[in-house]
Order: sequence, then C-alpha cells, then structure tokens
Amino acid sequence: MKILRIFLSIFLIFALTDVAASQTQWINNITITEYNITWSYTEGFSGFDSIGYRISIDSGLGNNDSFVNAWELLKADKEVRKMLKSSIENEFDIRINNETSGIELNNIDSTLSQVTLGKIINTDTIINRFNITYRLKDSIFNDSSIWFLGEPNSPVTIVLPAGINVKEVTGMNNTSINTVSNTEITGFFKEMSSGRGEITLFLKKNASFVAEKPGIMANETSIGKDENISKPIPGVSSKIREWSIIGIGIIVIILIYFFKVKKK
Repeated sequence: MKILRIFLSIFLIFALTDVAASQTQWINNITITEYNITWSYTEGFSGFDSIGYRISIDSGLGNNDSFVNAWELLKADKEVRKMLKSSIENEFDIRINNETSGIELNNIDSTLSQVTLGKIINTDTIINRFNITYRLKDSIFNDSSIWFLGEPNSPVTIVLPAGINVKEVTGMNNTSINTVSNTEITGFFKEMSSGRGEITLFLKKNASFVAEKPGIMANETSIGKDENISKPIPGVSSKIREWSIIGIGIIVIILIYFFKVKKK
C-alpha cells in the first residue's frame, strides 16, 4: 500500500535543522482467504514526525490554532479514506495473475490515533490503523500468482490459506516462509523502482488438499449425539417391562382375593 500522508511544507523546516530525532514506521499485514484479501497496516509517527503530522492536520485541515481538536481529526480521517480510495482506484495495489479484473474493492476503514489530539508540539508516538478489504471473483485456489505494491523497505507479513503452496517469491528481502496449517511469509518490500516496492508470489494448489467442511461435520456430530440421547438403553427398558408385568400380576391377584373375601 502506498503511503499517503498529508504532510505540508513544514517538514522542510525540520529537514534544515540539526535535530533529526524522528522516526516513521509502516507495517503491512495481508491475509488471504479463498475469496477475500484483507490488507491491514499501521502507520506510526514518532519524534518530530509526530509533531509534523499534528501540524499538517491543524494547518491543512483545521483552524491553525496550534491545537488538534476532535473535529479536525475526524476531518483528517475522512480525508485519508478519500485519498486511499482514489489511490487504489488509480492503480490497484493487488493483481491476480497480473490482472485486476477479478478483484473488487470492498471496504476501506481507518482508525486515527486519539493521541493526535491536543497541542501540536508533542512528540508522543502516533499509531494509525487502516484496513482495506478486497473481494475475489474467483477462488484463489485457481490462481497462479499474486502481486502486491507496497512501500519500499516496509515490513510485511502475508498469510495464505491452507492448501496453497508457494513455489517462488520475488521482490521481498529477508524472506522467511513458515508452513504449519497455513503458509505465512514474512520479509520486507524490496524497492523494484523509485518509490515502489513490488512482491510477487507464484502459487500452486496442493493436489492432495481436501477442504474441511466444519459446519456439516458439526451437524453430523450433533445429530449423532441426539440420536444416542433419545434412544432408551436396552437393558433398562427390558427391566422396566419385566417389573411392569410383575406389578400388574400382583394387582390382579389382590383384586381377585378381595372380591372372593367380599362374596363370603
């Protein structure tokens, strides 16, 4: 995901100073299921970057009173969603089989940190969170490759559904692949061109994989248990019938005896 910040020219002032105690972090987490992709990421500002971020909101979107109010943060949230949507529509950051026709942008969600509120001269760390969800028209199990466009050198974790093997990974530095129930790939976006990190996963469906159907299994198990509960235990049922017959016989004998005595 390309970083979209609302920084103003105030950063030129920081760049000309001798103080360089600032840091910006960008972390990507991508989860792929059969028909959906969720790209969650966090944007972090600390040091003078956090001051610059507050100034950009107060000056660019607010009333420039050296204080970030709640309405200014809400306006920033609305603006960043709009910018993210425009950026994705201009160039999708995901391609399936080197195409975007089978991908639909489903939702854009953002949560801007409440730490941003208050005086702009504040170096407390700001962590913003974003979630972009996509819908796939076809099953990911039928695809041979998936491509991601991200921020160069930013860390990324990609989780694939069970049943998909990764044949090759390109465009990722410090690649690590962990396969247990799912395949999890971690590393960093490699800068393939100026300002662009591009990762491609080459996929192959595991021919021996059989998708589980937990809903059906649960129902079958439940039905089995109900049947066991509803059926009487054969031994107990037999005993009940035997004692019932004996009881009825005793009652009949008592009644016959009673009537004989009464006649006499």
